[in-house]
Amino acid sequence: MIQTVMIQGIIFVGTAIVSLLLTPFMRKIALKKNIMAMPGERMIHTEPVPYLGGVAIYLSFITGIVLTIYLDKNILSEVLYKIYGLVIAATFIVVLGLWDDIKNIKPWVKLFFQVIVAFFLFGCGFRIQVVTNIFFGGEYHLPIYISALITVLWFVGMINAMNLIDGLDGLAAGITIIASCALMLVSFFLKNPINIIILSALTGACLGFLKYNFYPAKIFMGDAGSMFLGLVLGTVALLGSQHKAATAVALLTPISALFIPIADTFIAILRRIVGKRPVFRADKEHLHHRLLIIGLNHRQIVIFLYLVTLYLGMFSFLFVLIPDKYALILLLLLALGLFMGIVVMRFIERKLRYLYRLSSHNHN
Repeated sequence: MIQTVMIQGIIFVGTAIVSLLLTPFMRKIALKKNIMAMPGERMIHTEPVPYLGGVAIYLSFITGIVLTIYLDKNILSEVLYKIYGLVIAATFIVVLGLWDDIKNIKPWVKLFFQVIVAFFLFGCGFRIQVVTNIFFGGEYHLPIYISALITVLWFVGMINAMNLIDGLDGLAAGITIIASCALMLVSFFLKNPINIIILSALTGACLGFLKYNFYPAKIFMGDAGSMFLGLVLGTVALLGSQHKAATAVALLTPISALFIPIADTFIAILRRIVGKRPVFRADKEHLHHRLLIIGLNHRQIVIFLYLVTLYLGMFSFLFVLIPDKYALILLLLLALGLFMGIVVMRFIERKLRYLYRLSSHNHN
């Protein structure tokens, strides 16, 4: 394990340096090729900002994987075929994201290719095959078609969760760094060197990029970056045994660490279905948008969500400490906290609208 820690340090520092060097380089390319995020109705920024930050994150991460294989082949040898599958899937998802960043493709086209990537990962061995009964204990082996369905939903959900949360400068990258560190702590506790290396490479790549992406951002990661982050984080729970042979309870660890983007995505889908709006139509009702409405500024929102993610990351560590039968209680507590937060936010929004109407009436 000591050797793993040393390699982890090298991977982290190496990917961070590569990302620090690559990000401004990709920014120059984006400016030269006019690959820009233009201001718009659903955009918060008011000036064009170059894309291609996601390519810098991806290339830095791949550098970390190559460096790991060069330093010690044994660390990844047991799952090398999975690592190759991850690299191929990540490459495809980055190309898909670039296509969307440059050409703005239709949502259903993007979803179709996301599903293809998810099935590919399933074929590479990233599978949810065993479900833990969190009510009465015991485990159930899933039929292959159910396993495929749940796995595909898991990957597509994670990819889009990170994609949707990427709405403020530094938000997606910062949340990924904090969540990855929390998951790394879990991996250290469970003596899982594979996940430690993967998360170290991801953390370093995001940290180097964050220097240029924190408010006010000089470059965006775009869909290429946000979908890549979701894909890699989605594989962490299924790459190595996170908790008791990677049962369904193992998924609760990344779910809790990434509760903000996952919950925001779920609420967005529910909101659009209830409002009889297209599920894939973007809006400005995500969590970070609503925090802007109640009066927080850009930097305050990002730091606040960092702190919440840090808390949830520490919370996620409890899933590996408690018996499986108590996992449902812990998850319900998380959901209750989310519900209370939404209630408080809606109360503040109503009060602000009332004060605004009252102020307008007095002026008239």
